Amino acid sequence: MFIHTIIRIDKSVNGKEWKTHYYISNDRGNAQYFLKKVLQEWTVETMHFYKDCALKEDKCKTNKGAFSFSILRSIVLNILHLNKVQNIGRQITINRYSLSEALALFSFVRLEYGF
Repeated sequence: MFIHTIIRIDKSVNGKEWKTHYYISNDRGNAQYFLKKVLQEWTVETMHFYKDCALKEDKCKTNKGAFSFSILRSIVLNILHLNKVQNIGRQITINRYSLSEALALFSFVRLEYGF
């Protein structure tokens, strides 16, 4: 295994501060290729962040059916994303005790997404 590419990404935070991230890869590709790879990785990390913070997945002590609960959490997050919910934690708090509100979100998911 050899290092083929070192990637440097400069990005602004809130339009004020600049941060630089470096990635090392044994893959070869152009800037667009690596941008796609980095964005895919952060998409996964964002999903885990929502699961941990908004749905408190790390605090769940369930041993039986843990994988099934993880899938259900992913479904909930996908429904919220499809509805373009801006604050997932707040929306979960609002819908926690209201089945009708939660089902209303589910009804907004269009058939074009396969539901």
